[in-house]
Amino acid sequence: MNAIARRTRVLAACAAVALLTTVLPPATDAQDLEDWQRDELRGLLEAINAAVEGEIVPDTDPFELQPDFLKGTDGNAYVPFTLSIDAAKVESPMVSMYLFVAEPGDEDAIFEDAYFASVTPGDDDRVRISRAFTAPGGAYDVYVAIQQSMGEESDDDDRGPVMLLRQRVDVPDLWDGRLQLSTLILPEVVEPLAAPLTPDEQILSPYSLGATRIIPKFDQEFAKQAELSLIFLVYNPGLADGSKPDITIEYTFHLRSSGGEEYFNRTNPQQFNGQTLPAAFDVTLGHQIVAGQTVPLSLFPAGDYRLEIKVTDNTNSAEIIENLMFTVLET
Repeated sequence: MNAIARRTRVLAACAAVALLTTVLPPATDAQDLEDWQRDELRGLLEAINAAVEGEIVPDTDPFELQPDFLKGTDGNAYVPFTLSIDAAKVESPMVSMYLFVAEPGDEDAIFEDAYFASVTPGDDDRVRISRAFTAPGGAYDVYVAIQQSMGEESDDDDRGPVMLLRQRVDVPDLWDGRLQLSTLILPEVVEPLAAPLTPDEQILSPYSLGATRIIPKFDQEFAKQAELSLIFLVYNPGLADGSKPDITIEYTFHLRSSGGEEYFNRTNPQQFNGQTLPAAFDVTLGHQIVAGQTVPLSLFPAGDYRLEIKVTDNTNSAEIIENLMFTVLET
């Protein structure tokens, strides 16, 4: 039942270190672009500058932005995010995109980059693009400008209008020493890689951890024949022996209905301590706890559920509870 949990415990000493040492490559260098690419990106940056300076108001929900939060390097959070766009708005196989992250009211970016992304509509008629940025804990205005990219022979009319989003994103401070968790990630795909991704590869697969490729699931609905899988990281544990944590994680399922909710079942608690972790695991070296579950849903009646995840640090009695809502479909 706990295949991912068993695998991720073994990978914890290497995958988490790879995450902490992952550095996004420098922003796109204009010298590496062709003239038509620079022209396309210039138009996007001009739109963002106008929005930052208050000259224009960004569109109301031209697309959706869903951020997730993991611990990065040098006091920063690593923020992979996914854009979800109505496929009817994107007729080209590629889009140009400019990302600009700034503190509210500030015209200077703490992170900015530009991309050309290949796009393919999904079965739900949505186009999804995943990228990432880094930032210290705090509130930020995230600007994303997107336009269809038709290649060297196109003109402005071919590319259609610029879609411009501004969204306030509150980035947690995952370096404050308190027991904390990353975002709960529901993976669609989890597969081992021969080697950790290069920085350029990490751009295209921002949810991957070290030598583990992860593609997230973008909804919380599951067929009864499927499995509920989740992965998350535990940050800032106390130390039981100077190098290893002593963490207990409990998973409790509740069936929800219009009249409230009732207990359904629970899985065996997970223990992360000196007896269960690899001998080389050492929090002081940057190793992190990679937790998770894989639960078959065949015995779950169709309905809505709440999974309560309770994390207890046995070294200092600190606790944190997160909830995951999901739905089991009959077929």
